[in-house]
Amino acid sequence: MTNPDQKLSNLDLTLLDSLLAHVAIVDTQGNIIESNKSWKSFNSENTLLKRAEIGENYFDILQHAVEMGNDYALKSILGLKQVIDEERDAFSLTYPLKTNNDSFWFKVTVQPCDDEHSQFIMIHEDVTSTIQAKKDFQKTENRYQIQFKQNLDGILITDTNGCILDANPAASKILGWSREELITRTHDGILDVQNPTYEEALKKRKQKGSYRLEMELTHKDGEKIPVEISSREYRNKSGKLRAIVTFKDISRRKSIEKDLIKSKHFTELILDSIPGAFFVINQKGEFVRWNTNMTTKLGYSDAELSDKNAMDFIVEEDKSEVNNKIKKCLSGKELALETRAYNKEGEIRDYYISAKRFIEDDEKFIVGAALDMTQEKRIESENRKNQLKLEQLFDNSPVGITIVDTNNNIQNVNSSFEHIFGYTRNEIQGNDIDKLLAPQNKENEAKAISLATQNGESLQTETVRLNKEGEEVPVLIGSVPVKLQGEIIAIYGMYVDVSTQHNFQEKLKSALCEKEALLSELHHRVKNNLALINSLVELQLFDAKNDELQNELQNIKNRIMTIASIHEVLYQNGNLTNIPFNTFIDELFNKGIIKESESENNVHINTFSENIYLNINQSIPTGLLLNELLSLIFSHTDEDEVSEADIQLKQYGQNIHLVIEGDNLIRCPKEIKQNQSMHSILIQTLVMQLNGTLLWPTPDSDYQKFEFFFTKENGTSPASEFLEVTK
Repeated sequence: MTNPDQKLSNLDLTLLDSLLAHVAIVDTQGNIIESNKSWKSFNSENTLLKRAEIGENYFDILQHAVEMGNDYALKSILGLKQVIDEERDAFSLTYPLKTNNDSFWFKVTVQPCDDEHSQFIMIHEDVTSTIQAKKDFQKTENRYQIQFKQNLDGILITDTNGCILDANPAASKILGWSREELITRTHDGILDVQNPTYEEALKKRKQKGSYRLEMELTHKDGEKIPVEISSREYRNKSGKLRAIVTFKDISRRKSIEKDLIKSKHFTELILDSIPGAFFVINQKGEFVRWNTNMTTKLGYSDAELSDKNAMDFIVEEDKSEVNNKIKKCLSGKELALETRAYNKEGEIRDYYISAKRFIEDDEKFIVGAALDMTQEKRIESENRKNQLKLEQLFDNSPVGITIVDTNNNIQNVNSSFEHIFGYTRNEIQGNDIDKLLAPQNKENEAKAISLATQNGESLQTETVRLNKEGEEVPVLIGSVPVKLQGEIIAIYGMYVDVSTQHNFQEKLKSALCEKEALLSELHHRVKNNLALINSLVELQLFDAKNDELQNELQNIKNRIMTIASIHEVLYQNGNLTNIPFNTFIDELFNKGIIKESESENNVHINTFSENIYLNINQSIPTGLLLNELLSLIFSHTDEDEVSEADIQLKQYGQNIHLVIEGDNLIRCPKEIKQNQSMHSILIQTLVMQLNGTLLWPTPDSDYQKFEFFFTKENGTSPASEFLEVTK
């Protein structure tokens, strides 16, 4: 551009407008000939050094700023005039500029834009970021020095060989070495350089310029200190590669982490010890956390549960209710419900679920526990069935039943009770049962029964009570306490009307007494008839001339008298079913016939008998067996020698033991046993009839013993048994 009046072409203007710097063209007088878009747009800012518009004189703008005390404006005037006056080729100045909103730094450059020095280009570049960077760098340098010395973390500066070039006070404090001691060492003196983790970290630093890891450093006294180390490489002003190694003692953190791990483990143990399934779900119903029981109860693995939604387990008919309860819980209400859920095997189980909401990081969660109530539900169902059975048994029982409280007040009665006493349930409910039913002469008895039952006893007694009409009703009363956890909460009273049984029993007793009298008379007559037969045998005995015939008739007479003695005892005792057998033995040995046999055969008999009772079916064969054994002894003893025989009858439980013992009771016992005499045949028959065992004396001993064992039968008759039951 050679002509001062020549204007810029469109292309030149376009190029100027594309520049971010503020550009203007001035003439030798300082007038603005042209400016770009950046220059023009900056004019809108309220600033002391405005960008002059085209046609304005830039010196006037600067002069005004000088008058306002701006030194940079004065320097700009002088520099601009020196370029216009060709005293210098170019002029540049960095100056600050403030607007209402911001502070800037600009670098102005002025130089001629034509060979004639008629026009000059003035460029104002925004160097705010550069100036700020320099300031920041200086601050950073200062701050770094402060941080290096005052930082609580240890800092080491090392070269590429691991030699320590500098150390801050914190590093000395942590490692126990002074700064002077540290800068004489290499890093392998304070850490394990052979550690694979450290070697891997160095490789990472070469690739990416830094690393971070946890390892142990060695204290001056040899103690291992857990630290967190970070390191990065940089180049100093000389271009040499250096490394900043920063580390901090994490002993406390490690201790806290260890405690946290213990706490976490303890928490997990607590959660796993919860009897139910513990769970945490998010708003979507997804499982966030659960305990071991959750997997055990449902049968799913942890991986399977993590992919499940809580609603997946709920049976279809319960889903709507459960979903509504979950929504209410998420809104802040506590959740408590019973529902049914499937396990992995498809089995439906009953659960009681309780849960609450909690919020973390603005997200809502539900924490809850589910107790498996399947067994309890089954028990509850069984209890309900049993309760219904008891209620039906109570209502339909043929026995009158009442329930009274611990104050003896009637709470409920069944229909049989109403039928026995004539009261309706509503009439007697709340009344004292003893005052209502007990006659005056039975009041003490009723109170004693109530008191004993309230003390935990179960009683049964036969007595009388009054019905609604005041009539006495003979009843069998049972009183049973009802206990709950060891405490009596109610009493069952059971009443059986025994009026019919009493009438029947009285008639039966009368008939039985009559029959027993007749039977007693019958035994008396049998005894008399046997005595008559015995007399006839005696007459025949007087006429018999043959010794053998006399012996046989005497044996027959003894047998008849044995049977007669049994009937005599029956008649005298009055009990037709239990005969005192010791009395029979006394009766038998008091008869003259035994005394005569003792005298004739030089045998003295001693009896030792307990009070033993046998029925008539065993008394007669036992008496006959005793008679036959004595007859055998009298017949085969040595008459020239005096013999003594002891007879003992004992009972051991239900076993009867008859013993006849003495010296030389019979001659040749083995031959006598094998001889098929009448005595032997009768003895064998009677032993079989009593289903017993007879032991004969041993043939090679002077001391001889007969032993007979048999089992005692019950001596009650059917009629007597019935009377005992109905008493």
